[in-house]
Amino acid sequence: MEQLSERKLTRQEFKFVERKLYDYPANKQIIRDYEAQREAILHRTKDNDGQPRGSGIGKPTETTAIQLALLEQRVRCESFWIRAIEDTMELLSDEDKMLVQLKYFEGYLTNDGIMLKMGMSKKRFYRMRDEIITKFARRMTLI
Repeated sequence: MEQLSERKLTRQEFKFVERKLYDYPANKQIIRDYEAQREAILHRTKDNDGQPRGSGIGKPTETTAIQLALLEQRVRCESFWIRAIEDTMELLSDEDKMLVQLKYFEGYLTNDGIMLKMGMSKKRFYRMRDEIITKFARRMTLI
């Protein structure tokens, strides 16, 4: 019987991990924006002594609160994947980190461009990429 941790990723799992890596920079920015908006709202709705101001919720505040609630839902969903990516990045070698940065975070033009910049063969590039994606998949509990 095949051990779960030693099986190969399916094509869908591989693509899922890659999509999370490609989306990582944008999702990190969404979380930073959410935190900044949340802080701004908290400071806008309190006096200097920390007590709430006003007697009711106006339409602008209500609209902003709804937008923040929707954004918070997305932030909660993506936080797991972001932590998994960051945890895995800490464990990667410098060369593996560079490949991830160039391919997924910086949107380098082509795989061939990455191979050229890193001075590696096509075979080595694809082997490294597959091993790296497998490491991320393990941390994301996909395998």
